[in-house]
Amino acid sequence: MQMANFTNKKRGGPAKHKGADDPDYENITLAFRNQGQPRGGASPPESQVPAQSRPPSDPAQAPHSFHRVIKSLYVLLAVIFIFCIILSALVLVKNTEMTQELLDLKQELWNISDLVRECEKEQKAGKRLVQQNLEEAKSIRTSVADMHGKQNKLQTDLAHIKSSIQKIVEMLEKKMQSTPQ
Repeated sequence: MQMANFTNKKRGGPAKHKGADDPDYENITLAFRNQGQPRGGASPPESQVPAQSRPPSDPAQAPHSFHRVIKSLYVLLAVIFIFCIILSALVLVKNTEMTQELLDLKQELWNISDLVRECEKEQKAGKRLVQQNLEEAKSIRTSVADMHGKQNKLQTDLAHIKSSIQKIVEMLEKKMQSTPQ
């Protein structure tokens, strides 16, 4: 049924439903040929030229609600445009803030990297110092072991010297006792 109404509107439909204030209505006047005019291609006189139909976009035929809708669409378009501008400004501000934060983080990362490098240098220096101390301790231990061996040898030698002196003293005493005075 709706399709039939649509085709009726396109074809012109019944004339009783059409009015002068209907936007789909076109004012068409038919020009009839005068009986005295020959049937050729002669154009009708100026007074009998049919009136031109107004296009439906003519403001005089467009209803007031149509203008209101168009204005609303323009207002909506302007609001959307302003919203886009505001959103772009917010994105730009946030981008600036994030850039500053990233620069701060980069600076902190450089500082941490420098601290890590310094700690590594100190750790390497400490490791070298510990290795040197270990080498010194090993050499001291070796020296102490050598000294201990030498001390034992000296004690043995001293004991031997003491026993030799004791023998000499005994021999001298025997000689002194055996020789009369």
